[in-house]
Amino acid sequence: MELHQQIDILWILVCSLFVLFMQAGFCCLESGLSRSKNSIHVAIKNVVDVSIVGILYWIFGFGLMFGTTTGGLIGTTHFPFTNSGSDIFLSAFFLFQLMLCVTAATIASGASAERMRFTAYLILSIVLGGIIYPVFGHWAWTSHFTGKAPGWLESLGFRDFSGSTVVHSLGAWAALASIMIIGPRIGKFDKQSGSKKLKGHNLTLATTGVFILWMGWFGFNGGSEFGFTSHVPQIFINTFLASACGAITMLVWQFYQKKQIEIENILNGLLAGLVASSASCDAVSPAAAVVIGIIAAIVMEAGVWVLERFQLDDTIGVIPVHGFAGVWGTLAVALFIPAELLSHSRWEQFLIQLLGCGVCFIWCFSFCWVTLRIISHFVRLRATKDEEKLGLNMAEHGATSEMYDLLNLMELHIQGDTELGDDMDEYSDVSLIAKQYNRVSQVRDLALNELKDRTENLELTRRELEEKAERLKQANTDAEAASRAKSEFLANMSHEIRTPMTAVLGYTDLLIEESWGRPGSIQLLDVIKRNGHYLLELINDILDLSKIESGNLTIETIQFSLLEKMKEIQSLMKVRAELRGLHFKLSFEGTLPVEIQSDPTRLKQILINLIGNAIKFSPDGGKVSVETSFLNSSADNPLLEFKISDTGIGMTAEQIAMLYQPFVQADSSTTRKFGGTGLGLAISKRLAEMLGGDLTCESVPGEGTVFTLTIGIGNPETLKFHENPQDKFRQIPVIQQDPELPAGDSETMNLGPCTVLLAEDGVDNQRLISMLLKKEKAHVVLAENGDIAVRRALNAEQQGKPFDVILMDMSMPVLDGYGATRKLRELGIETPIIALTAHAMTGDRQKCIDAGCSDYATKPVNREKLRNIILKYRSRAQAEPVT
Repeated sequence: MELHQQIDILWILVCSLFVLFMQAGFCCLESGLSRSKNSIHVAIKNVVDVSIVGILYWIFGFGLMFGTTTGGLIGTTHFPFTNSGSDIFLSAFFLFQLMLCVTAATIASGASAERMRFTAYLILSIVLGGIIYPVFGHWAWTSHFTGKAPGWLESLGFRDFSGSTVVHSLGAWAALASIMIIGPRIGKFDKQSGSKKLKGHNLTLATTGVFILWMGWFGFNGGSEFGFTSHVPQIFINTFLASACGAITMLVWQFYQKKQIEIENILNGLLAGLVASSASCDAVSPAAAVVIGIIAAIVMEAGVWVLERFQLDDTIGVIPVHGFAGVWGTLAVALFIPAELLSHSRWEQFLIQLLGCGVCFIWCFSFCWVTLRIISHFVRLRATKDEEKLGLNMAEHGATSEMYDLLNLMELHIQGDTELGDDMDEYSDVSLIAKQYNRVSQVRDLALNELKDRTENLELTRRELEEKAERLKQANTDAEAASRAKSEFLANMSHEIRTPMTAVLGYTDLLIEESWGRPGSIQLLDVIKRNGHYLLELINDILDLSKIESGNLTIETIQFSLLEKMKEIQSLMKVRAELRGLHFKLSFEGTLPVEIQSDPTRLKQILINLIGNAIKFSPDGGKVSVETSFLNSSADNPLLEFKISDTGIGMTAEQIAMLYQPFVQADSSTTRKFGGTGLGLAISKRLAEMLGGDLTCESVPGEGTVFTLTIGIGNPETLKFHENPQDKFRQIPVIQQDPELPAGDSETMNLGPCTVLLAEDGVDNQRLISMLLKKEKAHVVLAENGDIAVRRALNAEQQGKPFDVILMDMSMPVLDGYGATRKLRELGIETPIIALTAHAMTGDRQKCIDAGCSDYATKPVNREKLRNIILKYRSRAQAEPVT
C-alpha cells in the first residue's frame, strides 16, 4: 500500500473520531439548553441511541445505503457489513458513514427533549437509523462507495458534499414529525402571553457543547473528502468562515432588534452556518462561504419565527438550524459553486437541488409521521403531565440527586417536619443549603410568632381606631350641626339687631335735621349715630368671620381696573387721614397691570381695614403710606403686593404672634385707648389667603408698622401694563356717584311725584321709611304684610295707576316678602321690587333675586342709598315705552 493511501485511511479514521466526538457536543448542548430535571435523561438517551443506531447500521443500514443498487432505489448486499481485512479503505469508509448515521439520529431526538419518553426515543432512532437514513443515503450518495452505480437522485445531478440535506435536514424533518405528534412542553404557549421562553439550566455547558461541535465539524466536512487531499485546507477555511459569519450575523441582529445579547441565538447562528456550509464547502470560494453563513443565520431566525407562529415547540432549535439552514445550504450549491464544476446550468441545478430537498422532506417526514402515529396506539410516546413536572430524570430513570432529595425534604417540611438534611453528606453543597434553609426556617418561625403577636396587637389597635373613628365621625356630625346652628343663630341675631337699628339710626338722622341751631343736641345725637354704626360694623365683622370659618364666603373673581380701585380707596381714606392731621401718600413701584382678576370688594375691604388701622394707631403729624408693586412677572401665578406703612406705636414680637386671632388685640390697653374688636385683621388675613396671597406684618415698638398684603391676579398672559402708573393715577377722576343713577347732584335731588308701595310689618320702620320718602316728595302706600301688598299692587295695576316702586320687607306675617314677590311676578306685575331685609348672610341677596326682586338693600336703611336706588329704578321704568 502506498504512503498516500495510508495517509488517506488515517485521515478518514481521525475524522471519524472527530465526528464521534460531536456526540459529546450534542450531549452538552442539549443538556445545557434543557432544564436540570431532564439533563440525565438527555445524557442516557444520547449514549443509547448512538449504540443502537450503530449496531443497526452495521447489520443492515450500510447494506441498504451502499449495497449493490436495484434501480437506484435500494442496496441489496453487505448484510451485515464484513471485511476480510484485504480492503482497509472500505473499513475506514464504513466507520465514517456509521458516524454520520448516528449523528442524524442524535439530531432528530433533540427537538422533542423534556417530554418524549425514553421508549419513544429508541423507536424514533431505530426507524431513522435503520430505514429512513440508509434509503435516502442510497438515493443521494451511493457513488461515494468506489465502483458503485449512483442512486436515482444522484444520477440526476443532485449534489450534497457532506450532508446538509442527507444528514442534517433529514434528522430535522424527523424531529418535526415527532414534535407535531407529541405537542409542546407544559407552559411553553398560552393564549394570553403567546410563546414563553423556557430557559436551559446551564448555558455555559451548552456553549461548551457548541465549541465541541465546531471542532468536530472540521472532521465532519473534512472527512467527506475521503482522503487527505489538497482541498482539505479550503474545506476547513470555508467551514470556519460560514460558521463565524452566522454567529456574527445573529450578534448584530440581536443588538439591532433587542439591544441585548442572548447567547442561545448566537450559538444557533453559528451552527446554522456550519450546517449550510456542509453541502458546498469543497468547491465554493471563501467569499461565497461568508454569504452562505450570513444567509443561513437569517434563514434560521425566520424558521424560529415560523415555529412559534404555529406553536411548535423545538427545545434546542433543531428544525431551524438543521432543517431550514440545511435546505438553504443545499440550494446554495447551484448559486455559488463554479459553473465549470456543474454538469447542468445553474437554473437546472437549482431545480435538481430543490427536488432533492423536497424528496428528503416527503420521505422522512411522512415515514416518521405514519410510523409514530401507528406506534402511539400501542406505546405511550409522551410523558404524563405529572412526569413532565417531576422531570424525566426521576420519572423515566429514577435518577435522583442531592438537589432532588433536598426538594423532597423541603416538601416534607411543608407537611410538618422541622429538620432537614440529617442523612445528607454534611460537606456537600446541597447539605450547606439545607443547613442554611434550617436556619432560615427557624428565623422565619421566630418572625411568624412575633408577627402573630404584633397582628393581635394591631387588631386591638384597629378596633380602638374604629371606635375612635366612630366617635370622631359623631363629633364631626355634631360640629357640623353646631356650625349650622351657629350660622342660623348669627343670621337671626343679625336680623333682630338690624331691624331695630333701622329705627334707631333713621330717627337719629331725622332728629339731627330737626335740631338745627342746637349744637348740644346735635353732639349727643352724633354720639348715638356713631355708636349705632359701630354696632353695625361689629355685626358685619362677626358675620364675615362666621362665613369664612364655615366656608360659606365666596370670592367673586372679575376683571377690573387696579388704578381706578386705588383711586376710590384714596378718596375715602385721605379724608380720615386729614382729620387726624396725618400725611397720607399712595405710590406705585415699577410697572403695574392695567386690569387684574380678583374680587374688588374684598380687596377694598382689606385695604380700608389696614389703612384705617394705620391711621388709627399713628399719632398726629405722622405718616401713612401705601406702596403697590408687581411680583413674580415670570411665574405662572403672578402676585400684586401692597405695603401699608405707618409711623405709629408699633408692636413687639409677642404682640405680632397674637395679631390674627379673632377678638384679640395687642393688649388690653390698646383696646381701651383705641377701641376695636380685634376682628379686622383676622378677617383680612383670611381674605388675603382666599385671594391667593397672604398678609404679613413687621413692626418696631415706637417706630411704626409695615403690613405686606399679596394677592393673586389671574392669568399672566392676559395682563397689560402701565409703564408709568403714577402719572396715569393722577389723571383718573374721582367717581362721586353711582354711574347708573340719573345725571345731577344726588344730594339735592328728590324723588318728586312718585308712588311707592311700602310692605313693612314693623310700625316704627313704617313710620321712619314713610317719613323719609315723604320728605323726598314721594307718595307712600303702606301694607302690613305680603298678602295686603299683593292686593294693593294688583288693584293699582287694574286701575291703570301702578306703583313706581315697591319696597318689600322679606320677613312679614301672613305672607312673607318672598312669597309676595313670586305671586306678583306670576300675576304679571312688572313693577320694580326692592327687597328690604335685615338678613345679610351669604346667599340672601341671590335668594331675593331668585324670588323675583329687582334689587336688594339691607337694614338699617340709609336715606341716601334708599333715595338713589328708587331714583335708579324709577328712571328705568320711565324710560321704557308704555305698551
